[in-house]
Amino acid sequence: MFDNSAEVLDLRPKKDTKNMELFKSIHKSQHVQRNFDLSKKMPEQDIATIVTAATQSPSKQNVAHFKVHAITNREVIEEIYECTTCDPDSSPEASGLSYARGFYKPGDNDLAPKEANYPENPQVLGNLVLVFEESENYHTPWDKLEGDRTHCANPQTFVTSVEEVRHLFEGNTAMSKIAELPKDEKKRVLQIIDALERQGVDVYNKDSLDKYITKNREILTRDRNQALGIALGYVNLSSAQLGYGTGCCTCIMDQSRLQKLLGMEGGPMIVMGIGYKQEGKNRRVHQYRDDFVFPTRKKQEIEVNYVN
Repeated sequence: MFDNSAEVLDLRPKKDTKNMELFKSIHKSQHVQRNFDLSKKMPEQDIATIVTAATQSPSKQNVAHFKVHAITNREVIEEIYECTTCDPDSSPEASGLSYARGFYKPGDNDLAPKEANYPENPQVLGNLVLVFEESENYHTPWDKLEGDRTHCANPQTFVTSVEEVRHLFEGNTAMSKIAELPKDEKKRVLQIIDALERQGVDVYNKDSLDKYITKNREILTRDRNQALGIALGYVNLSSAQLGYGTGCCTCIMDQSRLQKLLGMEGGPMIVMGIGYKQEGKNRRVHQYRDDFVFPTRKKQEIEVNYVN
């Protein structure tokens, strides 16, 4: 592929090419934006493009593992910001004791504040904020499944159906409980049993069923995390190409408040702020506190093995 793979990492695209445009966007999207120009309003077309990036990114078998909340209402965004508080006077659970209090030690170095204060995460204050919510809306009508229905469209998402009916398989009266079900529900349960038995699962054996559920739950979690990561990458790069800064935040200290605020049924996975960078202000300076500069570190080199 290349005559000298060792030199590849040092190559830069030629000027005024699509490769250089993409090269710049990749590097720009790597940096977290800690402050935004809140006097500006993001065009609706840009919002639509970014939401498309979040919702149309690939996932295993096109499964939707999350919902997306797209927020531009400034009052709501400020409340989301408050959900990331690390106030040392609040309870350890709400203040991020294991993270913020251990990371931002007062007077620790030039980057840390001299007083014991733990700011909220300003990367969630973008002109547009996306909140990704866990979702398990995997149900597909059995008559709509393609191929071998007994194996289902996705064995991992099928585990949620198994979990819903597993109580019917427990105890000596399992068969009678199933027999007493309404016709349609009984049919669905029998199809689930058939699908499980075809996969070698002893439905009425607790250990066998637990092992199946645990295994597929782990795979489902992995698939969800991969889908979320890809979606965030799409949003990050798309936003950079549109000229915006971005920042992701998983330090949601008050999750119940955020769920209530947005009417969420599932748990919040991550919050992403997107918006205009403040001119003349270092991206690492806190939105509301010029005395607080977030620390940074150089990107760790990732080894690449080119096989020609």
